[in-house]
Amino acid sequence: MKRRTKSYDGSRPIATGALTREVGGFLLDQTSQTFVEGDVISAGTLARRDESTRKVLIIKTAKVKAINESDAKIVTLESDAFLGPNFAVGDKVLKTVSGTYANAPAINAISDTANGCVITLSAAIDGLAVGDVLQNVYKSGSNAAIYKANCVVVADTTVREDGNETIVDVCADTMQYAIYERRILPVPAAQKDTTGVYLAENPHIRFTSMQ
Repeated sequence: MKRRTKSYDGSRPIATGALTREVGGFLLDQTSQTFVEGDVISAGTLARRDESTRKVLIIKTAKVKAINESDAKIVTLESDAFLGPNFAVGDKVLKTVSGTYANAPAINAISDTANGCVITLSAAIDGLAVGDVLQNVYKSGSNAAIYKANCVVVADTTVREDGNETIVDVCADTMQYAIYERRILPVPAAQKDTTGVYLAENPHIRFTSMQ
């Protein structure tokens, strides 16, 4: 598979104040998920930490920027100098998480273009429209499911070939601060509590709609 890399220019704050890192650090779980060496996991990306294994799963999401008029399987995802999707070839994605895992479309190809990240799906997603959020799904029994976030990635993290070398710092408590939701990869409604302000799995992570 062709190696894809992303480079981001400068920096911008993702929260209203400095985020606290969980002590000890975690390793990127490259057994349960697929990543591309050299890709960058953006600061603020939703994640799920496991205290027993000290590993982190990344909640892969992206917003649809455009859909090819001739072939709805070709979808352009939003990306910029600070943010880029972490999907990999073989990942399965859905707009609404339902149905069987086998029926979820898979990503067959990915290319980074001047207009954004372009993915080619194995099948078109019914009802997909510009502005919708795609979510990576995994197999739970025979069904498609999503990992539920309980933390966020603190800083841009470059994926290394050896999973044991990719250390991911995460925050599990924003304390008096909040994360700028518009400056991170999309947060699906299913990841939030009923107020839409906090993570459903961790009410200590708070978001703000401020710019």
